[in-house]
Amino acid sequence: MTDFSKIPAQSSLIDSALQEQLKGILGKLERDVVIKAVLEDDEKGTELGSFLKAVAGLCDRIYLELYGKEDSPSLIVEQCCEGLLPSFGLYGEGGNYTGISFAGIPGGKEINSFVLALYNVAGPGQPLEDTVKSRITLLSGKKHMQICVSLACHHCADVVTACQRIASLNPDMSAQMIDARLYPELVKKYQIERVPVLIVNETHTFLGGKTMEEILTILETLENPT
Repeated sequence: MTDFSKIPAQSSLIDSALQEQLKGILGKLERDVVIKAVLEDDEKGTELGSFLKAVAGLCDRIYLELYGKEDSPSLIVEQCCEGLLPSFGLYGEGGNYTGISFAGIPGGKEINSFVLALYNVAGPGQPLEDTVKSRITLLSGKKHMQICVSLACHHCADVVTACQRIASLNPDMSAQMIDARLYPELVKKYQIERVPVLIVNETHTFLGGKTMEEILTILETLENPT
């Protein structure tokens, strides 16, 4: 197994002020959560490893497992991250995959979506109206949502958070943040010119910011096309 012990547990993305903010939020976690990351032995892999070690060090309910590409073929399939490394996914109690993953390093605006993902998986979770919860739980058919983002985008994190909240409540749904600038082949494949872009099951693309209600309508429409 690849040895990542020399990766430092400090990250330039997390300064002392942000550390204190994260401690306050992560201190509200009620259950254990495991972060399983797949890294390559390169600069981005080291950067993500350091970032995740720094976050895990702030809360004793967060456990971190780092794997090399050759160590983890099953994780690559599970997290749908072939060609999208470095990547990591969140796993709940009992080691169950939550369907929530990140391809790239969730810095910038995406730190918010990452922290909220932890809060939704292992904490009280963001409050939702009963009608919205009902719509989420009634969704059927496997749907993999990929949200292509820029870390500086003001609208991207909201789409990521909404999709990942859906995934946290319905095991048939999965949601993956993708830092588009790291994967030019994916940008070319989907002809991405601006973000956010929501891709469902690698087939259907939707451009621009979306509310939770709009995303649910998209998923429902894909289930029952007219």
